[in-house]
Amino acid sequence: MEYKNQIYISIGSNKGNRLEYLQRALALISLNDIEIDRLSSIYETPSWGFKSNSFYNACIKINTLLSPHQLLKALLEIESQLGRLRNSNVGYNSRVIDLDILFYDDLIISDFELILPHPKLHLRNFVLAPLKEIAPKYEHPELKKNIILLLQSSPDNTICKPLKFSIWSPPIFDTFPYIAIEGNIGIGKTTLAQKIATRYNTELLTETFTNNFYLKDFYKNPKKFALAVETFFLKDRIQQASTFWKKRKPLVVADYSILKSLVFAGQNLKVADFKKYKQFFDISINKEEHPNLLVYLNAEISQLESQIKKRGRDFEKDIKKAYLKKIENGYKELIKSDLPFPVISVSIKEKNFEMNEEDFQKILFSIYKASF
Repeated sequence: MEYKNQIYISIGSNKGNRLEYLQRALALISLNDIEIDRLSSIYETPSWGFKSNSFYNACIKINTLLSPHQLLKALLEIESQLGRLRNSNVGYNSRVIDLDILFYDDLIISDFELILPHPKLHLRNFVLAPLKEIAPKYEHPELKKNIILLLQSSPDNTICKPLKFSIWSPPIFDTFPYIAIEGNIGIGKTTLAQKIATRYNTELLTETFTNNFYLKDFYKNPKKFALAVETFFLKDRIQQASTFWKKRKPLVVADYSILKSLVFAGQNLKVADFKKYKQFFDISINKEEHPNLLVYLNAEISQLESQIKKRGRDFEKDIKKAYLKKIENGYKELIKSDLPFPVISVSIKEKNFEMNEEDFQKILFSIYKASF
């Protein structure tokens, strides 16, 4: 979907589990034909305009095809879902969630339902501080000052304390105690699984693949070594999983699913060989643990080629673009099939989740929103 507009929204909570309300709000926002493009840190700030518990505040930049009034309606419905009932006669008060549109492109609107830009954003440090983090040079269409200048000239003397960005990490394992990461060669499955395991202190199930002594020959001559390499992989994956699950694990993230065997075998084997392979597969995985959620990572082939080259594995240097495309098609067929667990597809195009915490959080929220 092509998005042309850019919108900034402030979110806040000072009642109940503030962090949980912000996390749930983000998930619900992204379920409404809205793409979260930027995410600020969470700032803890004193209540503004009344005395109460301190707030958790943040700002997000979104892309959507919803009109300003459609977006307002969606945000009010989310507030209602989370338990907030707006009452214009009460004034400032504690709230479980507060979702305000700050800017919708450069539109200037003033009607009974909506005023844009938000009429008080330039007076509130709890809005300006997180907004400066994600849009420092965005210019207010009426005041003709960017966010940096607005914060510098703000009459508000409130101190906004930024929290560690990692605090955003949503409770993805509450609904999905066993999560498997899948995707094409070089997509970063192991890196992501390791980061998730470290962040949530869970067990990590990784595939050992470098010991497949057919692999190097396979990339040079796929037709000759396809059956040998796929059979080796399948037996090895089954053995690894069997050893791992002998001791029951409470929370697990894996960098593969046993079903990837069918993806690669389906693309690499001749029809007759695949039929025999599939029979062996069905018998062999009869007692295998299935994930509660499969996360399929996807990216441009050029990005995969770059990452494969970067990691410099000798046995991968002969991988061809056409082969990567075949595997991609195989995964697309898999995730469209009738699987015994839910599957989500997550684009990592132009994302560096290994080094960029914001990109990592976007992936975590893609997983989290599947629980809704």
